[in-house]
Amino acid sequence: MKKQQIKQLALSIVETGEISQSVYDWINKNLSKSELKLFVNYLESALKASIVTIRYAGNPSQATKDKIKKMFPDKSLVYVRDDKEIGAGIRFEFGDYILDYTVTNMIVKIMKDIRENL
Repeated sequence: MKKQQIKQLALSIVETGEISQSVYDWINKNLSKSELKLFVNYLESALKASIVTIRYAGNPSQATKDKIKKMFPDKSLVYVRDDKEIGAGIRFEFGDYILDYTVTNMIVKIMKDIRENL
């Protein structure tokens, strides 16, 4: 199989959100070890790009969740409550990007700025 075909297979599995037993059996029978590694890499990359992890402290309101859904309309949203690390605020992780709007991060930035300007 060509790389582009393997990539398309991985993308289609992520888009549908499931894999049938027949497709699973076909992949195991027809892909070589190197092609299977490539397939897993493409699958992992596609999954990472399709999911947004939202880490928060406390309980976000439904209005906040609705705004987040509008920010990422084509993504699957995963909410993770993380009171200890976050402290207060919210952090978005999607693909290779992190948007950090937590009090902890703001304090770290302020302290770094103070040290640099002394």
